[in-house]
Amino acid sequence: MIPYLLFHTRFFEGKNIAEHEALKPLVVKMVPKLLQQKNDGDCRIYVIKYDEYFINEMLKEMPKIFNIAQVRKHLATQLYVYAKKKQVENYDTDNDWVPKDV
Repeated sequence: MIPYLLFHTRFFEGKNIAEHEALKPLVVKMVPKLLQQKNDGDCRIYVIKYDEYFINEMLKEMPKIFNIAQVRKHLATQLYVYAKKKQVENYDTDNDWVPKDV
């Protein structure tokens, strides 16, 4: 589904990638011993934290246990501050992969 979503939101426009290449299925690799949430509601938080540590090349430093309530508050604060800064400074995020009419 993800390649189709990216294709139909024009993510690949201007990137010189053929349609048949863009729509190839993604390869999924299972990673053993990853953190797992203890309930059905915290999956997004674990994904966000994993991504954060992965992007910063710090997976080995990733804690085994998170205070989910604290992480949620921190993420909400970060998003609020970022949005408020955009309003105050009157700027638009330059995401060339998201069409302005979306």
